[in-house]
Amino acid sequence: MSTSLMINAGPAKEKLEQISSAVMPIPNTETRYVAPDPPTNSNWVRDNFIVGNLLGSGTFGDVYQIKCRRGLGTSYAMKILARNNLPKFIAMELRILQRFGGVHNIVRIHAAHREYDRVFIVMDYFDHTSFKEVIASVTIPEILDYMKNLLDALRYLHGKGIIHRDIKPSNFLYNRSKHKYCLIDFGLCEETFDTQLPQNLINHHDIEKQNVFKDLEVSYEIRKICKNNRTRNECDCYGLPRVCDMCTKRPRLHVSRAGTAGFRAPELLLKYRQRTTLIDIWSAGIIFLSLLCRKHPVMRPDDDYEAIAQIAVIFGSEPIEQLAQKNNSTLLASWNFPGLDIVKFVNAIRNGEIPRQGKYCYTCRNLFYDNHDGKCMCRISEEHSLNELAP
Repeated sequence: MSTSLMINAGPAKEKLEQISSAVMPIPNTETRYVAPDPPTNSNWVRDNFIVGNLLGSGTFGDVYQIKCRRGLGTSYAMKILARNNLPKFIAMELRILQRFGGVHNIVRIHAAHREYDRVFIVMDYFDHTSFKEVIASVTIPEILDYMKNLLDALRYLHGKGIIHRDIKPSNFLYNRSKHKYCLIDFGLCEETFDTQLPQNLINHHDIEKQNVFKDLEVSYEIRKICKNNRTRNECDCYGLPRVCDMCTKRPRLHVSRAGTAGFRAPELLLKYRQRTTLIDIWSAGIIFLSLLCRKHPVMRPDDDYEAIAQIAVIFGSEPIEQLAQKNNSTLLASWNFPGLDIVKFVNAIRNGEIPRQGKYCYTCRNLFYDNHDGKCMCRISEEHSLNELAP
């Protein structure tokens, strides 16, 4: 039996959209995709390689399997960067691959070539198991090994002052038969000079590609107001679902969006100006949760507003509100939720197991299918659940 959380962030999303005009992301030019020409149009490619299958297409270009004409026994992966890529992202990816590739589960680069406005990157070809196949039968030792290798790659990158910014299963390849791993796609990376993790920021079935969350009217709404703490005069729209003249005249907060929906850290959703390596750790944690639940993706929000609501349901609304305050913003919710008992949550999604005992909880009754008796799954029982896991 499959058990899923269900939530409808529609009303919350509408409120947020109405009053968030003072906090706008920059135009998403870095994620517009313009398909590159076929690789065989390049003289350099034709002269040196035999082009095979298309391995995948992403925001920044296409990846093909190729073989070198002078050594047909070895396969490589060729990434062709899209024409609209910003030069700084191309330079960053090449610099990272050149300096750090080939160690700590980071893909190795063999060659790079520029031809007019196109860039070709030749890397190791990594034969891997699909993540859907992995989570269908993943074991606990396998999960631990997967996370150990992912965190090893991140520790190495973070130690070099690099934030990946797009950690997700499709960017961390896993060869199940050989127990090998490979971190790829560095097109969104950025450098940080603050590699120390601030302590005040640390708080913490069905395998089809379907969101854990479903449509449901819940008795709360989220209202987000960008509040400038330097301004003594509080605006007229504070706490209300509208934007006053004072707020519309304030400078807009331009923040680059990066990452993939469902894996973006709260700092990105709340448009933090200064990002740290913690955003990669958050994404790794979501992968960990997905492996434990045998569910991918665990969260599949339609937009950033719904993503905030879903994170608040699982991990609690109070940490999100505190994080917003650190960013000189205020996140108001008329409905507070303590978060879920993560052990009960994993068992519910992975095995369809609703607790047979426990007090009645109206909120949990509406969050979960097949929980007609309203068995509580709130975080209040998490310590007890964790103790039961101990050997």
